[in-house]
Amino acid sequence: MNIFKLLTASAITFTGYSMAEALRYEAEDAIPADDHEIETLTDAKASGGKYVDMGSGNLLFTVDMPKDGYYTLFINYKLPSDRTSKIQNLTLNGNSAGQVSFGLTDEFTVIKGAGKIKLSKGTNTIGIEKSWGWVQIDYIEITEFEATPWNISPTPVTPEPTESAQKLYNFLYNNFGKHVISGVMTERPFENNGQYTPQNYETQTELSYIYEASGKNVVLVGFDFLHASGKNSDQQWYQGYTHASLEMAKTVWKAGGIPQFNWHWKDPMHEVEAFYTQSSGNDPYTEFSITKAYDEDTGKWKTDSDAYKAIVRDMEMIADSLLTLQKEGVAVLWRPLHEASGKWFWWGTDGAKPCVALYKLMFDIFVNQKGLHNLIWVWTTDEASDALDWYPGDEYVDVVGRDYYYYPRESNHASLISSFEKVKDMYGAKKIVTLSENGSVPYPDEMKADGANWSWFMPWYGDYAMESWANDNTKESWKTVMNNEYTLTLEDMPGWDKYEMQTTVVATVRKAAPAIRLVGRDLQVNLNASTAQVSIYDLQGNRVIAQKMSQNGTIALSRLARGPYLVRIQANGLTQNHKIMLK
Repeated sequence: MNIFKLLTASAITFTGYSMAEALRYEAEDAIPADDHEIETLTDAKASGGKYVDMGSGNLLFTVDMPKDGYYTLFINYKLPSDRTSKIQNLTLNGNSAGQVSFGLTDEFTVIKGAGKIKLSKGTNTIGIEKSWGWVQIDYIEITEFEATPWNISPTPVTPEPTESAQKLYNFLYNNFGKHVISGVMTERPFENNGQYTPQNYETQTELSYIYEASGKNVVLVGFDFLHASGKNSDQQWYQGYTHASLEMAKTVWKAGGIPQFNWHWKDPMHEVEAFYTQSSGNDPYTEFSITKAYDEDTGKWKTDSDAYKAIVRDMEMIADSLLTLQKEGVAVLWRPLHEASGKWFWWGTDGAKPCVALYKLMFDIFVNQKGLHNLIWVWTTDEASDALDWYPGDEYVDVVGRDYYYYPRESNHASLISSFEKVKDMYGAKKIVTLSENGSVPYPDEMKADGANWSWFMPWYGDYAMESWANDNTKESWKTVMNNEYTLTLEDMPGWDKYEMQTTVVATVRKAAPAIRLVGRDLQVNLNASTAQVSIYDLQGNRVIAQKMSQNGTIALSRLARGPYLVRIQANGLTQNHKIMLK
């Protein structure tokens, strides 16, 4: 396993954790006086011998910071295995600042709760507030934020991509960090005239709403193969929906925009018209299981099974639809098997391994068997400790997306920097990072200020995209978002027939001059700088040594166990990483 991949994952379990110059705050000191839902418990393994069981209560930490700046938040917690994984809301100075995912662990474990948060000099408050509740918190620690350098491939993962796919990926690559691409999900792609006449920018509900509010059109338009497969997919209305989606995707591309397709994949066995699982709480639901077609123990597909044949039939049907776009020179952002780890869709209910196998089967059928080379592949992640278990792999994914909705729903246009930085680090800063679904659109000025450089945004259709009871996005907010120079709108697009490929490298690993030499159990550091920060991480992502150096010197490693480590040296604003093996 790649040690660097482990060390850059943001939801890693840290054991034997220590952090130089960290500020620690105990959970038992963060209980609001009027909150009686929280119980303080004793444990010799806890910091200070105490920890709290949040129950359905909230914690509010008062922290004193030495200066304005960006910081990283760590949380020491445990969550007994007789419970379920939890998500809590994070607040900074009373404002929503993201979410924290807590995996099951019977022992106290330190996780990176927020990769990047902005705090002011002096007194600040950090809240861990009930969303799913019932997490046991020991303490939080705050360290100075250290940025991970980007290392993104300038070419897509699809072999021999079409010219349109090359242009689309090049466009994403060269605008990443410079602009955010505007987008929205659509609910219905055809006119309500009984003829399934495809809509356009002027007539489609969400698109016309945004234009009327802002005077600008979005670049990215989201579609869904929701009705292209399943029990009723041979019926006229369902086929009309799919036909209109494909035709409208062509219209978007010809206008200089970007079509994006999801696939809410209904029961392949056609037993029920549903894609949700029973655990989702939705009815109807499907009990279809990948394991009917896949043997997890052997890692092989049961090619003679009816379930496997149904899966392949559906995949080939969707591939044929996408081929109609390829023949027209249209490239597509393709986001399959989304939100799998939530397990509210059938493709996630059997766990990570079968889901990854399903994704790879799709990639093989689409690319190698059906000849699809016009897709940019998007994987949707969460921020849980097992997120990388669900990841198909770098060779199958171009863009990593985060679906983010505030719960309870609220109108909040913050940058979501914490989630952006966590996703970036989890995937080794090797992939373009995007907001693949969302409620409120982050304001461009907030994104720029925080460095939350989402590639695009895509609020869901209906009352998420338009004014409603929750007002996730209003006409005024759309006017603010779409008329900022940081936001790319359709009016900014040159047209794909006029687009010229750019070769500017915008995301490379920055190399520093320092060199190291391992002599026995001593690490000799040769600096080509006046000062440097030297950090050493073990295989679990634990920063076991953090030392500032002002000249060449030696760091004793005698107390460290045998095994692989990563040495990170930061000097002159540059970063260099080295792998070492202690024997």
